[in-house]
Amino acid sequence: MRMLTIRRAALLGLLVLGVGVLGCTAPGDQAQHRQDEAQKELAARAGITIDTSTGQASGGPAAAGGGGAAGNDPVKLGQAVALQNACAACHTTDGKASVGPTWKGLAGHDVDLVDGSKVKADDAYLKESILQPNAKVVKGFAPNVMPQTFSSLKPEQIDQLIAYINSLK
Repeated sequence: MRMLTIRRAALLGLLVLGVGVLGCTAPGDQAQHRQDEAQKELAARAGITIDTSTGQASGGPAAAGGGGAAGNDPVKLGQAVALQNACAACHTTDGKASVGPTWKGLAGHDVDLVDGSKVKADDAYLKESILQPNAKVVKGFAPNVMPQTFSSLKPEQIDQLIAYINSLK
């Protein structure tokens, strides 16, 4: 059941990614409406509510012992940032391969890159990979896949996303 939910979440993330980044040929505001609805459904599956007018998220299962407001917990806020930006469309949190590298166990480990070098997946590497996805491409993955749009994230959102990735041991 959980695997099915993860796959559905990934498919919804792809829908959000396709509509939000690649654009949709639907006339008028239909594309934005579809993106908003897909984000809401993906977030609802994770128990997070997203106000699409403000981009603010609340709730979520990442809280120890259950739901509740994300509050000031950077891990829960990072999970919300990941959902809002459809990161699960390409990055898994269970160690399985996908379009992009899994986030499970990534933080703090050595990463083999396509150029044959290795890099430690520390906070600086994670930040660089979010802001400049093609700077250091992980071996086995293609460049120019991750959208270059995440530079619009606020610094605190990037820190929260990194906190979430760091929590995925």
